[in-house]
Amino acid sequence: MKKGILIAIFSLILLSGFIGCNHGSRHVEILSSDTLIDVLADLHIAQSAIHVNMIGNGDQIANRRDAYFQWVMRKHHITYQQFDTSYKYYITETERFSKMYDQVINKIKLKELENKRTPKEELVRKDSIRKDSIQKDIVRKATMKKDSIRMDSINKVAKKQMAIQRAQAVKDSIKLATQKKAEYKKENIINETLKKTLTKSDTTKKDTVKKKKPIPVKKEQQFVK
Repeated sequence: MKKGILIAIFSLILLSGFIGCNHGSRHVEILSSDTLIDVLADLHIAQSAIHVNMIGNGDQIANRRDAYFQWVMRKHHITYQQFDTSYKYYITETERFSKMYDQVINKIKLKELENKRTPKEELVRKDSIRKDSIQKDIVRKATMKKDSIRMDSINKVAKKQMAIQRAQAVKDSIKLATQKKAEYKKENIINETLKKTLTKSDTTKKDTVKKKKPIPVKKEQQFVK
């Protein structure tokens, strides 16, 4: 079935009411394009099942159609309002919606192929999926282990660098303290030397003054005629 015919048929189904009651339009969340593609594929398959089982009167067919529709909604965990609003939103973008329907058709064909598989083919397919899953899990674990080893290596290098920095900081601190101590000691020596020099100079000055003190004259000598 061609894409244009599928779109036209499905749009007609929506207009006539795929289910018996329309709850009216209201502001709801727009489904992603991938989700809507999956829903449309399942709805087309459901519609095909209804045509195959056209048994009973009009009400019975309508009820069956309604049941199929509700089953698809429950399967994808969405409401009619979400589906209806999303469908009307995407269908206004003709080019984009056309590409979406290409994917809908591919999904329908894929499901048809799955239904045609023999039990042995289905077993082989599931086994292939399981092996692929195991292989992916092995790769994932190997990648995680590799990343873990790399992170451990990075952490070890970082810790080593931090230890070197701390050791250097201690070394610099000791060097600075030693320099300050040496400077303080040198300054004390200079101060002591200066103090001794000044004390010696002061002592020498006093001794000089003491030596120059006049000799007292006797009183008899003061009254010589």
